[in-house]
Amino acid sequence: MGTMIVVATYLVVAAFYLRLGTHALRLWEAARRAPTTTRPGGAEKLRSAGSALADVLLLRRLFVVNPALWLGEWVFHASLFLVLVRHLRYFMQQVPPWLVWAQTPGWMAGFLLPLAVLYVLAVRLLTRREQYSSPVNLLLLLDVLAIAATGLLLATRHRVDLVQVKAYALGTVTFRPAQPPADWLLTAHLALVMALVLYVPSHVFTAPLTLLDARQRDLERVRMLHDA
Repeated sequence: MGTMIVVATYLVVAAFYLRLGTHALRLWEAARRAPTTTRPGGAEKLRSAGSALADVLLLRRLFVVNPALWLGEWVFHASLFLVLVRHLRYFMQQVPPWLVWAQTPGWMAGFLLPLAVLYVLAVRLLTRREQYSSPVNLLLLLDVLAIAATGLLLATRHRVDLVQVKAYALGTVTFRPAQPPADWLLTAHLALVMALVLYVPSHVFTAPLTLLDARQRDLERVRMLHDA
């Protein structure tokens, strides 16, 4: 079973990078074929970068559309980020001091994450608006909910050999495969994580670049209309 998990991990990661690379090539091709416009100045670039950063970090556009959903989504993304940061200790031989400090916020975020997912699911289903409740998005949220639930059980009730877990994670990133502990709950947790990596939309990871390009184009249109 351990060998199957190691092989599945590499296959899922390879598939993820293949999809991400394909999406990046499509973005590059679309940008290359786009009509050439006047390059924005330094101030305009800084303003568009600031707006894109606010859109990514604060989900500003979602707040305008649906403030109730925005609250749950922001807490969901913030807690998920802290949980992911906490898990970085498994992929580092020497854990830096800032990551040691991040363990407590990440542990607290682990309890907040499933509550945020349940809130988002409730808002999306109760609003009955198709753009908030597509089957793929709901399936991904359910997957994250299952990951959070199994992760909480592993952190609180169902203990596993963390040394062996770190050997598996560190060995995976350094291409020195090591088998994870033979534990049914850990296996389920890893399978759910692999499913998320395999099916999460690749455009999520290129969203900052897309938003930055959109902001620059908006500023360019405003400038052209002003000059006209």
